[in-house]
Order: sequence, then structure tokens, then C-alpha cells
Amino acid sequence: MTLILILALLALLAAIGYALLPLYQVAQPFPPNPRPEELQAELQLLKAQAKEAEGEERKRLLFQIVQLEREIGPASEPSPPRRLSPALWGVVALGVIALGVGLYTFTLPRLPGETTVTARSEARELKRLEDRAKQTGQTGDWLAFAHKAWELQDFDRAAQAYIRVLQQDPRNVEAVRRVGILLFMGGRPQEAVQFLQIALRADPKATEGWLFLGNAYLQLGQREQAIRAWENYLANGGEARERVQNLIATAKAQQSVPGASGQQVYLQKCAACHGSQAQGGVGPKLAGNPIVKVPQAVSEIVKNGRGKMPAILLSDEELKALLEYLGGL
Repeated sequence: MTLILILALLALLAAIGYALLPLYQVAQPFPPNPRPEELQAELQLLKAQAKEAEGEERKRLLFQIVQLEREIGPASEPSPPRRLSPALWGVVALGVIALGVGLYTFTLPRLPGETTVTARSEARELKRLEDRAKQTGQTGDWLAFAHKAWELQDFDRAAQAYIRVLQQDPRNVEAVRRVGILLFMGGRPQEAVQFLQIALRADPKATEGWLFLGNAYLQLGQREQAIRAWENYLANGGEARERVQNLIATAKAQQSVPGASGQQVYLQKCAACHGSQAQGGVGPKLAGNPIVKVPQAVSEIVKNGRGKMPAILLSDEELKALLEYLGGL
């Protein structure tokens, strides 16, 4: 969307420039003389002969010179550039202003999750909270900053802020839980389980903790534990009931799928975020997604991660099986 708007603004400016181009073109004589060089040479010869001639012969040559000069016409001189009228200057100014405003609006660096409308205000608010936390050093201010960064999906800054909260208040359950979730997103499910278990013992009704604990267990291949975690999510009133029920069905279905198959790899490593049928969830929908038809792109994303998706550690055999499975969706 941003690229389209930028191209539209550039096209507007190009159109204005094209419309004004004729104002700067040099005027050409009309009609152009078919043989100006020959006529000029003949004229110079006649003038030279007239200087040496006398009497009637001189008159005859001067008459020919006058006729030839009329045929050639006055010497053409470059026309000065035409001045733009105030109205045209106004059109140019508006085009430049529109281009500048458009580029500023639509290319301004934004935090993850921001929209065009909220970009600047959200960025200012996050910066204000960060500055306040650094200035006061209070746990509450660091927590407010962490929550805002989490809301905007600026997970790197959120992680730093939550860790700062835990340094000052190791018993802050919310910070422990969010660090656990961020560890899972960072491709560290074993450590994520440890933090999430601690947080859930202190606050067993926190549904997001149960959700991501189940996700972490599934990535570790511990299906029974994942199912129990997701059942606790449902028992405590988690809102994403249909998605979690699909995750439970996914974990149960893995028992009947051969371990070396691409579907097994997908269900264990990908389904928690992308859905058991690749219908999407925390992550984007993969079924029918054109990117799954480009194995090189999928392989790069799996190995290195992208956005909030962590890198997934797979053997060459598992990766090959996964790519074949995704390519058939």
C-alpha cells in the first residue's frame, strides 16, 4: 500500500513536469528553410562580389542580396524561456507539497503493528513512556513502557523492559509470564516452559500463559503436556476457543501420523501458530498462500525467522519433508 501511494505521488509530479515542459522549449522558425546553409553561402558570395562591383553591376548584386535575405528570413535567435504564470507556479507548488507530505506520511519509520494514522502518535507515546521509565527508574513506569511496546508488537523493547521490571521486582507475575512468551517467540521453548510454569503457579487463571505453554510443549514434542495446557486455557475462559480446540485436535492427530512425514513436522513445529489445517492463527494463513510455492523463501524464513516468528531448528530431512508438505497445500 505504501509503495503504491509513493508511486502515485511521483506520477503526479511527473505529470506536472510534463505539462509544463512546452514552456521551456525553444521556439523554432516556421516554416524551416529547406536549404539554409546553401543560401547563406550564396549570400556571402554575393556580398563579396558587390564590394568589388561598380555601377549597374553593383546595383544588380545588391538587389539579389536583398531578395536572398528576404528568402532566408531574419536570423533566428533562441527565444528566452517563457515565464510561468502565477497560476502555474501555484500548481507546481501544490504538487511539490503533496509529494513531500505524502513521502513524509507514508515512509515514516513505524513500530511493528502501527497503522498510517497512528504511527507518529504511537511512536511519540512509546518514546515518552521509555523516557519516563529511564528518568524515574520506577518499576511501574518500566511496566507501563513494557506493556505499550508489547501492544505495538515491538518485542525487542518489550523484552528489555520486562527484564528490567524483573530485576527490580522478581515476583512480578505478569513480567515473568511475558518473558516466557517472548522466549517462545524467540525460538527458546525449553526456557519458555520454565518461566510460564512459574507464572502459572502464581496466577493459574492467566489464559495467555496456558496458551503459550501449550505452544511451547508442542514444539518440544510433548503432546500430552500441550493438550493439558490448552485444556486449562479453555477451562479458564480463554476467548480463542475454536483455535485452541483445533490445536488440541492437532496434537491428538499427531499420534497417528508417521514421524518422518512433512505433516508430522508441520503439526509439531508450525501448527501452534499457523493452525492445524494451515488456516492461520497467531501466524498468517499458509493454505493457498503463494509463498509456500517458493521453497527457497520458505526455507529462509524457517531457518532465520521473520518478524515475530522465531527461527525453527530442523534437520535437513525434516526441512525437506516440511517443504514438500507445504508445497502441496
